[in-house]
Amino acid sequence: MIREVYFFDFFNSLIVGDKTNCSVIIETLHRENVDVKKIYTNLFQRSLFRIGKMWDENQISIAEEHAATQVIESLMGLLQLKYRCGEKTDKKAIISCVDKEFHLIGARMAAHIFELNGWNVSFLGASTPTREIIKLIEKIKPDIVGLSFNFYLNFFRLTKEIDTIRKHFPDLKILIGGQGVKQTDEKVINKYENLFYFNSLFELDTFIKKQK
Repeated sequence: MIREVYFFDFFNSLIVGDKTNCSVIIETLHRENVDVKKIYTNLFQRSLFRIGKMWDENQISIAEEHAATQVIESLMGLLQLKYRCGEKTDKKAIISCVDKEFHLIGARMAAHIFELNGWNVSFLGASTPTREIIKLIEKIKPDIVGLSFNFYLNFFRLTKEIDTIRKHFPDLKILIGGQGVKQTDEKVINKYENLFYFNSLFELDTFIKKQK
């Protein structure tokens, strides 16, 4: 875990839009050789969950929530420069949010974990239409496709996208993640073969390292 003093300093700076101090904290953690997965999980995700709860309780506005999200996205760009990939492999992954899913931070974190393991990653960002993902799979022939969604209402789109990918590429490994998955029926997810759900970046990292 990241020390609480760092978390509260970061969170208090984030909530008032103090990007400069947030950056200083990130620089300090990098100098201390803190695992980037811990920064993503114990600093960024924890802060965003707390901000989401504050928004849900009308303690902050949508504008403030969006501003905090943008600060974290910019800090992720900084971390991607500081934590570079190791030995490159010939493995390829496509990481995307499902269609109409606009929360991309979790998917971007996952893409970075693949990159740190030397994979060649095509990160498609938010709300990518299924037909476009199919086209890219046909073009680059990835080893894995990762799909992210946060809102339960997008679960139908997720299963539809999985069904479409399975129709065209029956043996392709599919990874899913995001807060929305926790609210779904496991029986629906478990009916698919070669489909994996990860509850954390640490689980994802372990899985990637086992791929040959």
